[in-house]
Amino acid sequence: MKNIRQQGTIKPKNGRKTAAVCVLAFVLLSGCGKAGGSEGEMEIQLVEAEDLPVKNETQEPVAAPEQAQATEQTDRPETAEENEEETDNDRNQARLQKYQAVLTDVLEKQIYPDGTDCGYDGFYPLSDNRFAVFDVDKDGSEELILCFTTSSMAGMRETVYDYDEETDSVIEEYSGFPGVVYYEGGLLEERLSHNQGMAPMGDFWPYFVYHYEPETDTYQSIYMVDGWEKEYRPEDYDGNPYPEEVDAGKDGIVFLIMEGDYDMSSATILGKSDYEKWREEQGLNGAKIMISFQELTAENIGIIL
Repeated sequence: MKNIRQQGTIKPKNGRKTAAVCVLAFVLLSGCGKAGGSEGEMEIQLVEAEDLPVKNETQEPVAAPEQAQATEQTDRPETAEENEEETDNDRNQARLQKYQAVLTDVLEKQIYPDGTDCGYDGFYPLSDNRFAVFDVDKDGSEELILCFTTSSMAGMRETVYDYDEETDSVIEEYSGFPGVVYYEGGLLEERLSHNQGMAPMGDFWPYFVYHYEPETDTYQSIYMVDGWEKEYRPEDYDGNPYPEEVDAGKDGIVFLIMEGDYDMSSATILGKSDYEKWREEQGLNGAKIMISFQELTAENIGIIL
């Protein structure tokens, strides 16, 4: 074999290594397959190839897209919305912890948040009392509703507590006799502990109407409602006769609507049909708020959070 020539050389270019591709060409092979033919000639050329990039040993490795995205999400600062949500969660945690403390004192020490005694009579278990954590006034925050009934009639009490963040304490929104009916629209109806009015014979029971006032975060008494049964009292306490002209339906009962508290001198007297219209106008025939109460036990108190 002869005539092997090198026509190209390998040289560095722009600081990078280059490679050459060796191309083997069959130039001339005379007498191939022929007896006595001349020796074939083969030429190998070294042809300079395109520069190939070479890894820089000092270059930082490039992260995969998934890794880069994960790093970006981990390192990004919290948004204002996230900070606000975290703050709200902390506030709610403090609220519920205070409610737990209040209920624990009632269960273990039989004292209310203001330090007064609950009047526990010892005849019935404390688990007969009930509580609920519920946004009953619809102000966006949950209240604590406590119904304490294991006492004398005079000591029975239903209380709505709200949480005061500034003082880390609870405040009373409402306190009255247990068995309250809560209505949509910020109303509640509290029946009196005793029916000592002028209509004790039938199904009617005197009651107060309260309305939630956002400005004071309390329920304020707006009406006291009593009845007057003709059969029970032909005359009222002042000797005035039963108002036959008001009792147009001859139902034997009329209704006394008093603003704020019990005051017969300022009462508006309504017959039965007008009384039902009045209740409708006030929202007292509207949707009731259904609240799920729990027994006052350590286990139930513990799962508030």
